[in-house]
Amino acid sequence: MKNVIYSFYTDIEDNSLRNNSHFYGDKISKAEKTKSQFIKYKNRLLNSKKDYAKMCDADFIFFDDIPDKDFDSINFYKHKLMEDLIKDYDNILYLDFDVIPNTNESFFKVHDMTKINVHAVNSTKKNTWSNETQYFWKRHEIGKTSNIGTKEKPIMMTPNRIIKMHFDKYHMYCKALCKLSMLSIDNIFSNDYHIANTGIVGGSSESLSQIKMTERMNEIKKVFNNAIVECPFDEAYTKHFFINNEVFFSYILDRYNLNWYNLSFEWHHYHYHMPNEHKIYYKNKLLKAKLIHMIDKDFGLVYDV
Repeated sequence: MKNVIYSFYTDIEDNSLRNNSHFYGDKISKAEKTKSQFIKYKNRLLNSKKDYAKMCDADFIFFDDIPDKDFDSINFYKHKLMEDLIKDYDNILYLDFDVIPNTNESFFKVHDMTKINVHAVNSTKKNTWSNETQYFWKRHEIGKTSNIGTKEKPIMMTPNRIIKMHFDKYHMYCKALCKLSMLSIDNIFSNDYHIANTGIVGGSSESLSQIKMTERMNEIKKVFNNAIVECPFDEAYTKHFFINNEVFFSYILDRYNLNWYNLSFEWHHYHYHMPNEHKIYYKNKLLKAKLIHMIDKDFGLVYDV
């Protein structure tokens, strides 16, 4: 059996929302943090994947000649690369460049490669809304008003204001609503809020070939555009809908009823920047994970121990 692990890296030309937002506790933007951390840890991130591939008796292929530098567009490129690799390999594992292997167990031996292996978040309000957001929303639902600001200049927390203050287009709940809206266009009325995190995807060439992201792209874009027009959800949410690889990937899984397995958190442990007082706890938990997805790019928590 021929196995391969692949990843890619490119300098992102990001003038989007990521320049105007930051990870928890950081004073620099997400875009600036990502760029500086990748420069600092690039060799270690690359070598850790090479070493893991060798341990798994798999080829490792690294792509750094990426034609598109836009953050959202390059995340579709991983699927194009996968479609090319399934022609030459029996089993494929994709790792985002910010994923750190932290195990001596082979992904290919542990998992059923006849399935599409990906971790998906059940992105309901309960699971993805902050306590503060849920507090304001519950008060709205029972007819009570909430104000922020000062006594002299109170600001009423209307539904639109709650959404505006607490959500952006990358919020998992917004992605879930987008997927559900798209499915409704196909007369599939689902209450499944799972959204796949495509930072780690593995499977056999046969299972992964069923995704057909590139082949289905034009068709799915039409569904997406119709979903915005006919969306059953509030416009305050739909304005956050955008063409996103994780939304499209999750839509394909549901729309075509593909056979997939939800990876355990151990095998796709994603890490966000946490308050300083919790860092020791999360660091210890982090080092027990198999594949660590450092979404906040705080690689020093793993490497600088």
